[in-house]
Amino acid sequence: RWGARAALASATLGSSEDLALLASRYGAVDPPSYPGRVEDGFWSWRDYTVRFQHYPAAGGSSRGVALLIHGFGGNAEHWRKNAPSLAAAGFEVYAIDLLGYGFSSKPDPRTTLPLTLDPSMPERFYNIHMWAEQQAAFLQEVCGVGPGKRHESALVITNSIGSSVGLQLAVEFPHLVKAAFLLDPSLRMLHVKNQAPWEKPFVPAVQWVLRETSLGDWFFGAVAKPQTVQTILRVIYTAKPEAVDDELVDCILKPGLSSPNATRVFMDFISYSAGPLIQDQLASLGRDQGRAAVWIGWGTADPWEPMEAGRKLYGDLKAVERFQELPLLGHCPMDEAPEVVNPYLLEFLETFA
Repeated sequence: RWGARAALASATLGSSEDLALLASRYGAVDPPSYPGRVEDGFWSWRDYTVRFQHYPAAGGSSRGVALLIHGFGGNAEHWRKNAPSLAAAGFEVYAIDLLGYGFSSKPDPRTTLPLTLDPSMPERFYNIHMWAEQQAAFLQEVCGVGPGKRHESALVITNSIGSSVGLQLAVEFPHLVKAAFLLDPSLRMLHVKNQAPWEKPFVPAVQWVLRETSLGDWFFGAVAKPQTVQTILRVIYTAKPEAVDDELVDCILKPGLSSPNATRVFMDFISYSAGPLIQDQLASLGRDQGRAAVWIGWGTADPWEPMEAGRKLYGDLKAVERFQELPLLGHCPMDEAPEVVNPYLLEFLETFA
């Protein structure tokens, strides 16, 4: 374990760096290991550490910045099958860990004051508005995006709940985002506005128990095991369950378990039934309003976020210029079938570059 850290330290931090610093960044686990893995970068935001992976544009001349935002329980590694192809096409690609996920810091939401208030649930540390601000600062400070910088705006590609973050970024910081491509965005069915009347008393009660009692620790401990993660992922990798291999499980679990606060982050977010809904975000976007255009790609067999429900909610909104079916694919199509998804991602980048 420490040998792997020492090798990574000499490559990314310099031989003079103390291994304790590396341990503070990776917690109690080694980073995942797989062919072609890029070195991790670390950036300080509001006194917390944020991990990211940078794939430089091939040829040394960038055609633009692509920011990749993962979904719930994911991290930057979830884009490992996509980012190299986008960089090879001349784009400067950044995959980031949301605060609380991957190898980014995981502040305890029970004892830490929110960095950004969500007016609809102000006590929540982890919320869509905070993550949108994180992305905006990252684009400006790390990616060189914004007025007077190397790139005027960025192209954003997202998955699952990361789509809510990417859209909020475009809503609150419209000068930073030219267009967004959402892959299987979350329908937020536990959002208070989406709950059936009979659910309203029960959902918050269950969420409170999981967030505030030891039952949440037990539940997380039962879920955060290699075999359990593999079983869950094979349900949502509908066309290619064989894509859920040991490499993927390592990529999800190792970063996710890098802090003792991982349980608290997990429980805090599953009890977050507030924040902006995608249909409301889309209503304020679109080129007709001088704001970001949106494409949506959706696995037709997604068992968690049914495509037809998404089409009904989002498909006819003006901001959505393309609704692309991804036949037979599930909730994380970019990882399940990159050979299918990458050509659409490249077409998106080519269209808006």
